[in-house]
Amino acid sequence: MSFLSKVKQITAEALGFMSKQELREKLPEVFKAYEEAYGTRKPDIKIVASDSFSFPPEKYNMGSWHVIYAVLNGKVKHVTVEDYFGKSEKLVPGSMFLDCIKGNLNYCYLYVHPQDASPLIEGGQDLTDEQALVLAIMQGYKSFARESTYYNTKYKHDYKAQMNNPHEYKDVLKSLSDMKLVKINSAGSAMLTKEGKNMAIQAKKIAKEKYNLRLALFF
Repeated sequence: MSFLSKVKQITAEALGFMSKQELREKLPEVFKAYEEAYGTRKPDIKIVASDSFSFPPEKYNMGSWHVIYAVLNGKVKHVTVEDYFGKSEKLVPGSMFLDCIKGNLNYCYLYVHPQDASPLIEGGQDLTDEQALVLAIMQGYKSFARESTYYNTKYKHDYKAQMNNPHEYKDVLKSLSDMKLVKINSAGSAMLTKEGKNMAIQAKKIAKEKYNLRLALFF
């Protein structure tokens, strides 16, 4: 089973970001709507895999507003938000909703059926459970807390098991570096690459399911 398939079995949530260039290449008609909505202020596009789309309860919130497009098999239609406040629409394979939030805040969400999500996401490599745990921790915790969080989460405060695997965290981190998901500098400090950030969004689902990782610090 592929990593993305495993993610989609657990839950349907945000999977990662598409760049503007990727949206233009993969979904040209959706890109036209995106350009129409944002003009020159174009944010990256966050992919959300779900079987439904919920309209906002109101158009304006804290100086921002929604511009929404419905997409069915590549055909794009602007939706009058006021006609659908608080309603929910089912998503089926081939259907999407583009939710463009504009104003004081600029965010863009593309809601797709889980079956259609994989081709839109970069970096869909298979991961071990340990690699998923490290990526999830890197996404949600400061660097000083990552290694201890890894051991405490995986071994449930079994300090004898931790002592028997003193290099495990660093070995997993190195394997992620070899996969170009993590960059380690000369001082040993590690940070997520763009592909690693996308994988981390997905990996936190695995970490929550497998290890019950606390996600309070995740965005």
